[in-house]
Order: sequence, then structure tokens, then C-alpha cells
Amino acid sequence: MAGVLARLYDRLEEGVTLFFFFVMCAAVLLQLVFRFVFNNPLLFPEEVSRYAYVWITFFGLSLATKTGEHIRVDLLLRALPAGWGQWIQRGVELVSCAILLFLAYLGLRFMDFSRMNISSALEMPMNLVYASFPAGCVLAVARCVRLLAAPRSGSR
Repeated sequence: MAGVLARLYDRLEEGVTLFFFFVMCAAVLLQLVFRFVFNNPLLFPEEVSRYAYVWITFFGLSLATKTGEHIRVDLLLRALPAGWGQWIQRGVELVSCAILLFLAYLGLRFMDFSRMNISSALEMPMNLVYASFPAGCVLAVARCVRLLAAPRSGSR
């Protein structure tokens, strides 16, 4: 059952990221057509593409956590015996979880602080955009917890 939920979670996360990627591409294409074919640029596609990119970025945080593709320096880990490296890596993941939880909390506070902001072209609440930050942090925490719970056999 846990494996099925994990695959569903993976698919949902990848699907949301792909959805926002397509929204971003469609908005840019729409703007190009209206600007260069009809010589009448629209106001909203620039905002739509920017906000979709923001969502892609913070969902990408979680996807990069899943695949271990964040920038890191592992020279010291490679020099240590395998057992030590695993413990240090788990410690780093634990600290990362704590930092991400704190960042999610700050993101929620920022959303509350800026709850009255409205976007200029779309006239939508900016909290819809700002929600991407705590959501991405919480998703990355879920990934870190899965990594911490997983058995290790050497390095990632």
C-alpha cells in the first residue's frame, strides 16, 4: 500500500509540474502570436508564464530532492569510510528537513502578511503564487522523510 501511495505521490507531483510547464509554454506562445502576428500584445501572458515558472521552481525543489540532484559538495563524504558517510548524509538530510519546515512556516507567514496583494494584469490574489513556496518546502520535507526512512546501501 505504501508503494502505491508513493507512486501516486510521484505521479501527482510530476503531473502538476508538467501542467505548469505547459501553461507557461502556452502563455509564451500566445504572447508571441499576438505580438508578432497580430501586432497587438496581450497583458496577461507575461504574468501567467512568470507565475507558472514560480510553481515549476518550487515543485522542482521536491523533484530534485527525490533524485538527489541538488548542488552539494561530497568530497569529504567520499574520503570517509562508508558507514561514516551514511551517518553524515542522514544528518544533512535531517538538518535539511528542519530548515525546509522552518522555510515553509516563514512562507505561510509571508502569505498571511501579503494577503491583500493583487496581481496587476490578472487581478488575482498573489497568495496563489506565494503558496508555491511553502507547498514546495513541505513536498521536499516529505521527500527528505522518505529518504531518511529508506535503507541505505552505500551512497545515493
